Amino acid sequence: MHLFEFVFALVAMVLLFKLVSRAMHQRRVAPRDDAVNAELVQRLGQVEERVRVLERIVTDERFDLKQQFKDLEA
Repeated sequence: MHLFEFVFALVAMVLLFKLVSRAMHQRRVAPRDDAVNAELVQRLGQVEERVRVLERIVTDERFDLKQQFKDLEA
């Protein structure tokens, strides 16, 4: 498994876990107010930006070249 596939799978599993836990939690708790919703939207934006940065790093040609050099050293 390549690093990109591992990172993608890890991010997907974390997001899926958060979605499931949030859905289960919302069934037990009353609806949240606008301030909490705004904070959650902001945090989601931060997570999306972090995923974009990870994708950029992993798909960068220099990253692939560095990984090849590391593989040769091992």
